[in-house]
Amino acid sequence: MNPPVRSLTLRGMTWRNLYRQKVRTCLTALGVSVGVVAIVAFTSIVRGLWQAVNASIKLDGGEMIVFQAGIAGDFLSILDEDETKAKLLADPAVEKATGALGHFARLKNMAFTIVIGMHVEDIELFRRHLTDGRVMQREDEVLLGYLVAKSAKKKVGDEIEVYGRTFRVSGIFRNEVVFHNGALVMSLPLLQTLTQREGKVTLFQLRLRPGEDTDEVMDRIEGKHPDLALVANASQYNKVDIGMDATRSAVWAVGFMAIVIGAVIVTNTMWMSVHERTREIGVLRALGWSKRGIMGMILIESAGVGMVACVVGCVFGVGLAELTTHMPMMNQFVSPTYDAVPFLLAFAVALLLSLLGGAAPAWRAARISPVEALRYE
Repeated sequence: MNPPVRSLTLRGMTWRNLYRQKVRTCLTALGVSVGVVAIVAFTSIVRGLWQAVNASIKLDGGEMIVFQAGIAGDFLSILDEDETKAKLLADPAVEKATGALGHFARLKNMAFTIVIGMHVEDIELFRRHLTDGRVMQREDEVLLGYLVAKSAKKKVGDEIEVYGRTFRVSGIFRNEVVFHNGALVMSLPLLQTLTQREGKVTLFQLRLRPGEDTDEVMDRIEGKHPDLALVANASQYNKVDIGMDATRSAVWAVGFMAIVIGAVIVTNTMWMSVHERTREIGVLRALGWSKRGIMGMILIESAGVGMVACVVGCVFGVGLAELTTHMPMMNQFVSPTYDAVPFLLAFAVALLLSLLGGAAPAWRAARISPVEALRYE
């Protein structure tokens, strides 16, 4: 026999009410967890994307990337290599400007891959990221990111066909930029010829002289050359790619939908619970429970459902994010980041929607008159 005093405490009553309707509690938590799954998965993927962009900008001492101004996507950028490099090096703060051309190509066993063209002397920046082999020394050699090597089933010394030509794999590399790990690197002049973009590049990575202020340099160059857009971090990437803002907006949209749908689910469940327990609530009121105590019990029950949903949703959210990295082509662009942010956001959303969903039923329960409730059938 359960101790009656313990069962009539706020904690005891809350646990009892959640446990006695196990199926309803689990189904409600499952419904709420769908929103949590989406938030954890999308947020970790987007944060991984932002982290990769920042890493690509800062790779090996770089401080900003230069694109063509006014474009809607970074791969649409087209810059005249010699003219743009002269403009950039004319600024006294710029120590080095490294040009690169980005393109796409089909490979055997892969739908497509990113191809990066760089001058052989600039490819030295990949040396410390090599996991096997050496940096390329001739035009008939290429470097492979480890993801491409894995998907194309190639190793150092193998031959690989790109744009109808055969190249030898001189090395395989891996760094913190997921886009690079899913890319093939070749000679810039050759890629320009193969893609009919002679004398053109997609971007320049800038290295500044020690002590120079990044913002000042950016404002000065953009002011003098309005045809150029300079990006120093992922938050500025909307200058050249509207997709970055779109992904961030998608996370907030998913969060809002999760709050609305989850709050409706919790409201429906808790309202039914209050309706079914009208007589019980009346007994508690007759035994001296205050309106605040009744409201607290209902709100804590709602929060309990939300916390169960949060735990379940976080587990499945991580699973969904990981699943995307095993989908065809996605591993070349997606590398989720599991820092505290996705999980704190999921916790906040689960708690908020639980409290919102439980507010109306809690208010209804507190207004139940003991006399009327005891006469309720």
